[in-house]
This record gives sequence, structure tokens and C-alpha cells, in this order.
Amino acid sequence: MKLLRRTVKNYIIYAALLLVISTPLFYVAIRQLFIREMEEELFHHKHNFEQIVKQLETEKELQLFQLINEEFKLTETSTWPIADSIYNYSRYDSLERKSVPFRALRTGIEFGNKKYELVIRESIVGNTRLVAAIVIIQVTLLVLLLTGFIIINRKLSHEVWDSFYKILDKLKQYKIDEDSFISLPHSTTAEFRDLSNAIVLLVNKSRNAYLDQKEFTENAAHELQTPIAIFRSKLELLMQATALTKEQAELIGHLLDTTDRLAKLNKNLLLLSKIENRQFLTIETVAVGALVDKLLDDYEPLANKRAVHIRKEITHELYLAANPILVEILLSNLLSNALRYATANTEVLIRIDHQTLLVQNQGAPFKSPDKIFNRFNQESRASQGTGLGLAIVKKICEVENFTIVYAFLNSNHQFKVAFSRTSNFIQN
Repeated sequence: MKLLRRTVKNYIIYAALLLVISTPLFYVAIRQLFIREMEEELFHHKHNFEQIVKQLETEKELQLFQLINEEFKLTETSTWPIADSIYNYSRYDSLERKSVPFRALRTGIEFGNKKYELVIRESIVGNTRLVAAIVIIQVTLLVLLLTGFIIINRKLSHEVWDSFYKILDKLKQYKIDEDSFISLPHSTTAEFRDLSNAIVLLVNKSRNAYLDQKEFTENAAHELQTPIAIFRSKLELLMQATALTKEQAELIGHLLDTTDRLAKLNKNLLLLSKIENRQFLTIETVAVGALVDKLLDDYEPLANKRAVHIRKEITHELYLAANPILVEILLSNLLSNALRYATANTEVLIRIDHQTLLVQNQGAPFKSPDKIFNRFNQESRASQGTGLGLAIVKKICEVENFTIVYAFLNSNHQFKVAFSRTSNFIQN
């Protein structure tokens, strides 16, 4: 979730909860306030009635006053004294055809030699409608306030964060191997200005480090290969000398093997460095099945030497939009690894379907299967490998967004590469 949405969402949730909780509380508070005002009004009517009764002389005048003022109801009673009490009741209104709620004050008065029960009533309908109207107005104002707050907040946030999104777009478009510098927009917000300056500084340092490492890789490719080649040629000339003893010839043979391993190690380290530096940027359509057939022709002597049978199962040709060199290195390392470490007189299975490549060979289980993709990991020191083959495979998968999974099932080593997670997957 984006930061802007997260912020607005929290504000909306808070405002909604505040609206839901405050509305009934506001309604109850206003209603209690009106009821209290109504009770004070009832006692005020009682006081006025007592003052008027003092001015009346006959019972007829009292009854006439009661007829004129319907909110007063007098009933002669024998119960005395009568304590003041307030209560609610409803009465059916024939005009409105519904029950009308009232708030009433019950008290007692004396007139002449008689005692009366006095009931003073006030309709609650008007007050209830007024309370409802006030609550509706309050809710409407809160909703309008919330809506206006969201609109203003989103507008201001977009204006404030516009520089951030522009900086982000510039970073996404920047290519360290092509662009010599990065130009970021100027922001009126101090924090984003500091961010732009820090990014420019970081990008410049990263590009300088990239160029230095690239230059080192290119220099090492030339400077290291030349002395290794000279050293090997001298050993071959020494091997051809006629006055060598058996021990000397074996020693030179070991040196030649070590030189070959050193050359392979140098080549693989340089390759890893180039892959990490993203120096393989060319994208082409690669037919995986056809490339496997080409590589198997090259590895046929190795398969015959180790008495390993190769079985291919290609249900559908698999096409990828990827760097052809990296894909070839990936397949070559997997095939050579399977052929070199497969048990003699067994079978190597190569299976290709719509989205995956499977390379399987029989062999003893690894001692540390969780470390097989680590650099310089070798299960046996007697191996002539450099310990970088599977590390290169893993790095290529990371660069090309492939997924590689290793499993050991039924005495078989299985390396499965899934291409479906890459956006460059092409299905025929």
C-alpha cells in the first residue's frame, strides 16, 4: 500500500469511528438537555399556576382557566399531600392519528376547602424533532468536513509528493552502464531536496565504483590470461624434453593440470564479475531445445567417455527473451555438471516443457545440499572443477529472473529451472 493511501486511510478510519461514536452520544446529550429544560419549564408553569390561582375567587373561574389552558389538568382528590413527580406518558391524537408522547409534572394544590391533583404536561414531539434536526445537521457537517478534509489532503499530498514520484521515475529510468549522470527535479520541500542530493551523490559513487570494477575486470581478463598461457606453454616445452625422469614428468603433468584449473578459475571469476555488473544486456529470442541439442553435440565425447546415456524429453520448444550468452552458459554448466558427476553406465535426463527445464542424473547424495550454490563449494577435493559452476548458474538465474530448485529424489540429483516467473517468457 502506498504511503499516501495509508495516511488517508488512517484519517478516514479515525474520522469514521469518531462519527459513529460521537453521533449517538451527541443525540443523548442534546436530548437530556432538552428534557432538563422541559422539566424546568414544567416547574415554571407550576409556579405561574399557583400565582394565578391566588387571584381566582370561585371554582367556576378555576374550571374556566383549566379549559382555556389545556396543559393544566385538575382532578379533585382525597390523597394528600401529593409529592411532586415527573413522568412520561403517551396519548392518542385523533387529528394526527398517532400516539403523542408527553412529559408531565404531577403535584397537588389547594383551592378553597378542596384539594386537587394538578398535572402539567408538555409535548415531547417538538423537542424530539428539534433534537433529530440538530443531530442530522451535526452529522451532515461532520460528513462534509470529512469529505473536504480528504479532498484537500489528497490534493496537497499529491502536490507535496509530486517531487518524490518524479525522483522515483528518474531512478527507474537510470542505467548505470549507459547514463553518465542523473538529473533529478528540484523540489520546494527541504526533505526532498536533501533526498535528491543524497541520491545524486550515491549514484555518482556507484557509477565510479562500477567503472572501476569494470576496468579491473577487463584488465584482469588480459593481464592474467597472458602469463597463465605463457606458463602453460613453457610447461609443455619442458614436457617435451627428452632427459626427464618419470617423477619429473609426473610433476610437470600435475603442474599442467593445476594451470588448466587456474585458467578455468580465472575465466569463471571474471565471468561472475561480468554477470554481477550486468555487462550482458543484449536481449534476443533463444530456443532452449535447439541450444541444448547444440551443446550435447559438444559434450558427446564426455558422455561416451563416462559411459553415460543422454535421454531427451522435449514436449514443446521453449522460447525465451533473454541474453543468449547467459542462457548458453546456464545450460552448459548444468549439462557438464550432470555428465561429470553422473554415476558411470547410468542415464542423464533432460526434460523441457512449456515453462521449465529439468536436468537429472544419478549419483551419491551431497553432504551439504544447502550449500551447493555457494562459491568454491566442492563435495570432493578430488574434483577437477573450480567450485564456481553452480554459483554461476545461480547468479544467472538471479539476473534473468529465473528460478532454480535442487532436489535429491530416488538417488537422482534434479536441477529444475522455471522460466514462468519472468516477464520475458515466450510461449510458442
